[in-house]
Amino acid sequence: MLVLVRLFPKGGLSNFCNVFETEKRNLYWDDVKPLYALRQEGKRYVSVLLDVKKFEAVEKVFLKDMMAMASVSHTRTIPIMSPIYFPLPEGHPDNMERFLVSLRVEPDKYKSVHDGIVNTKTDGNAFINYVSYSFGDDDLIVSLLAKDRESARAFVDKNIGKIDGVNALDMSLVVRRLPMVPQNELKAHKDRFIHSAPAGEGGSLKNPDLFQKYSQEKDSITVIVRLFGKTKLADLWKEIDSEIKNIGSSNVIPLYASQPEKKNYISTVFEVSNFEDLKNFVVDDMQNMRSVSKTRTIPLLEPTYFLMPKEHPDNLFRFLITLRVLPKHYQAVRSKITGYSYPKNVFLTYVSYTLGDDDILVSVLAESRKAVQIFARMAFNDMDSVISYDISNQVATKRLASPEDWKKHQDRFLSNFDKHHKKEYDPRYDWTGFDWTDEFKEGAAMTGAFRNDL
Repeated sequence: MLVLVRLFPKGGLSNFCNVFETEKRNLYWDDVKPLYALRQEGKRYVSVLLDVKKFEAVEKVFLKDMMAMASVSHTRTIPIMSPIYFPLPEGHPDNMERFLVSLRVEPDKYKSVHDGIVNTKTDGNAFINYVSYSFGDDDLIVSLLAKDRESARAFVDKNIGKIDGVNALDMSLVVRRLPMVPQNELKAHKDRFIHSAPAGEGGSLKNPDLFQKYSQEKDSITVIVRLFGKTKLADLWKEIDSEIKNIGSSNVIPLYASQPEKKNYISTVFEVSNFEDLKNFVVDDMQNMRSVSKTRTIPLLEPTYFLMPKEHPDNLFRFLITLRVLPKHYQAVRSKITGYSYPKNVFLTYVSYTLGDDDILVSVLAESRKAVQIFARMAFNDMDSVISYDISNQVATKRLASPEDWKKHQDRFLSNFDKHHKKEYDPRYDWTGFDWTDEFKEGAAMTGAFRNDL
């Protein structure tokens, strides 16, 4: 799988790139391979494209073992899906500059915009050489080579910007491209996604067998897909219930949907086998959801569930705490969260790295917002590595998975201690031992995942 990690350094970008280049000979691991790094004009980050076998290796290996992370203030992790590398036509100019174009696209036009880019011919001055879905800060990423900035801008404005469904775009010059592996390994990477003809000249994947092998790589990944509503979120809830709930497959399992207070989106949570399956779901299966104005995909790293103790207050409410953390201390803060001595009116139910707008997501059950606020002040205010945190109540949640699928998912990501000590916990707050009764529905809701009805 391919993942783009954006690293935001504390100091200057030039010096950070030099440190990064010095360290690149040490960045070789079994589960994650950095391919190349890019620095763009006007951006406060360096982007690194990773080829990963296990998604959790992004945090456990790359961010943990890279010495340059001491100079990083925060990160963003973005899945890259269905990349295409285009060859250049014969007779193209030499010594061209590289530009990246990031697009925001109407959700029901993801595929048509992507196809429009694939079919865009060169004007002789600018050439598309790459396109991929991203669904992170943007929906599509396009790379093009051009003689100069004016040629690139004219080509983008005339051809890409006018494709129906493009809501916004941003173009920036790539001022530095740093290969992280030998050229033969970069070629092997590109061979899986190389097109047989230049953009706009027809053709198809040159090596479909290699792409097929790539698309069948499997890893259980939990992903949040935020759906932003065009109008009232009530309309979006109706579409979630009618469309997403009935779409899932063995490779894409909708788990639950949740609406945080004072937000204009609903978070839908999925378990997927890889990012290509997620892309197929978002691009193809969600086209009929007319109430969605945009989407945002946030992969979760090391999601872990925790069971409820037998003794606890009744009438608990679920809250989410999102934390911004200094990258070098991700694991230390997570360890403090899971090992914290919680008060008797606050209970940890879930923790995960997010590495997007926030770095760590914590779900708790508590008697009240005040109880959560007191806990958060006690737990996080004295942690120097915690930059900030935010607390939100979940005003509506709904299960999308069957009880059987939910139980499989929760068991897969249940903490090791809880797996071996289930008898010490309240069985009403798990999927085992109950029929589908009112008592069971309420107990299931308290896992911090969902309520059965809005």
